[in-house]
Amino acid sequence: MIKMAITLLRNDMSLAEQQRWWIEDHSPIARQVPGLIGYVINLAEADEETGDAQICGTDDMVFANWEDAKRAFASPEWDAARAHTAESGASAMRAWIRETIHIIE
Repeated sequence: MIKMAITLLRNDMSLAEQQRWWIEDHSPIARQVPGLIGYVINLAEADEETGDAQICGTDDMVFANWEDAKRAFASPEWDAARAHTAESGASAMRAWIRETIHIIE
């Protein structure tokens, strides 16, 4: 199993508006990425110091294997999802995760 871990940075929307956009507007586009077998969104909460969140949240996009992940990354559906994010004014950081080590189960 291969994961793409993505951190969605904030845009000019309120945190609640951006999270609604992510779930309702963006996720239907992202779920069309070929080979995707899992997709989890983790929503951020406002932090205790500033009362706002530095990120909108994180997500994990899961693929069965590295070949499926590479095909997905080269797909027009992936390009559409990235363009949709850019159009929102947000940006994202991403990393391919090849191994997960569970410290506490």
